[in-house]
Formats: sequence, C-alpha cells, structure tokens
Amino acid sequence: MSWEFEDLFDVGAEPEAGLLDSYWREQPTEIRVGRMGYRTRTIKAGPRLEVEIYPIFGRENSGRLRAAKKNLTPEAVQRNNEERSRRRLVQMIDANFDERDYHVTLTYAGRPPEYEQARKDVKNFLRAVKRKREQRSLDELKYVYTIEDEQDGKRKRIHIHAIINGGISREELEQIWGQGYANADNLQPDENGLEAIARYISKQQKNRRKWARSRNLKQPKVRTSDTKVSNARVRRLAVDFPNSAKEIMEKLYPNYTHTKTIMRFSDVVDGAFIRCVMREKPGGGRRNR
Repeated sequence: MSWEFEDLFDVGAEPEAGLLDSYWREQPTEIRVGRMGYRTRTIKAGPRLEVEIYPIFGRENSGRLRAAKKNLTPEAVQRNNEERSRRRLVQMIDANFDERDYHVTLTYAGRPPEYEQARKDVKNFLRAVKRKREQRSLDELKYVYTIEDEQDGKRKRIHIHAIINGGISREELEQIWGQGYANADNLQPDENGLEAIARYISKQQKNRRKWARSRNLKQPKVRTSDTKVSNARVRRLAVDFPNSAKEIMEKLYPNYTHTKTIMRFSDVVDGAFIRCVMREKPGGGRRNR
C-alpha cells in the first residue's frame, strides 16, 4: 500500500537542497513513514525503464491516507488522472513500436465529417490495413490512434493521428485512406524514446476518450521490491538527487542512460516520491541490479 496514494505527493518538483531540509523541519507531516521502509517499482517498456521509489505506510494509516486523498480538489484529481493516462500511453508505445514503424496523419478533403463518422472511417482504414497485412503474411496489425476534433475560428478541423507497425510501404498506407490526404512518416525516437509523439497524440479531447489501441499490444513489465531503507536515508538521497540523479541511477542500472528525474513531496504524507526515467543503451539487455 502506498503507490495508490501518489496523488498526495504534490509539493514542488525539485526544491533546492537547503529549502528541502528546512521544509521537512518546519512542516512536519501528519502521516509518518514507519518501519516498513520504501518500495521500488520498476516499469520496463521496451528500451524504456521507469523507476519509482516511494514510502510504505502500512495498514494502520490506510484510513487517514484515504481521507487525505478525498480532500484533493476535483481539478487536482483530473490533472493527476490525465497525467497517469499519458504515462500509460508513453509506456505502451515504447513497449510496442520503434523507428521501423509509422506515425500516420489522416485528414479530409473538403468539408470534414462529424466525430462519429471519423471514428468509422479510421476503423475502416485500420481494417483495410489489417487485411493487406494478412494477405502478405505480415505480423498482426498493432495500432494506437486519436481523433483530433477542434474548432479553428469558424472552420471545423478534424483529423486522425495513428501509430501503426511497419511492413507496408508509406505510399500504400496513404492510398488506403482514400478520404483525402494522408502522410506516413517513420517514428523518430530521441533520448526520451517516443514520449514526445505519445504525449502529442494524447492531447485532451473534451468529453471524449483521448486515445484507442489494438488489444494485442504488449503490456509493460512491472516489478516491485521492498527494502527497509530509513526515511532519513531517502531524505538525504532526495537532497542529493537534483545534482546527482544521473550518477546515482546509472550506477544502479549500468545498462541504462538516465534521462530525467521527477521528485514530489507532501504537506500531509511523510517522505518523498521519486520517479526516474532511463533509456537502455545500445547493446544493453543484461540483467541490472
């Protein structure tokens, strides 16, 4: 128990060490970290590795933790839910796609249809792509897509962003659409993998689901490990992290390159919530500590 209370860690991103020390001294929290220590949760998604470190509070604190979570504002709950959805999409895309695959943008010639018709059109497009793959004995179609529906002044704009696995040429994909204009480009991972395109296609769609995916996508692999690390030690680690995260994490995970660290603290819950994002080095893959 504790990962589900991540939302309570909502103070600051990376306070300076001196400010962090004074923060903990001057603002003691209501719920303390007990003898159970901290939990490490790793999420492996293709070459992407996310490492989360957070305190374990024990069952004796469950009631107070749930009560504190209920006090979050509706805006904070929505913001946290949206960020979790974006992270899941980033992990899903990194676990299933790479530079051999495509980002396809589908637009309409002439007056665009209503949203529901666009949903039917993109499903028909994906079915046609699936049939062509089957005819050529290619791997099963994998995809993630979103429908972007927005008003640009008096003009309505609707188009589809899709990520699909490679194997069919870009020219053929563009011909299959048949509703107007299509553009297919190979994905271009950077130091953060495919996070940029994943976050782009997960932009908020008001009152609508933000993205859809095929059911055959591989799920990221999640593992947890408990350790009786004292709260004081994690606090020292948190103080060192703004300047030493890369060195610390790459020593623990030598086959990975550290790309970013996010730290959160709380006015209610003791300790720190640390999330590190790492990228597998070319030729890596040996089991890390």
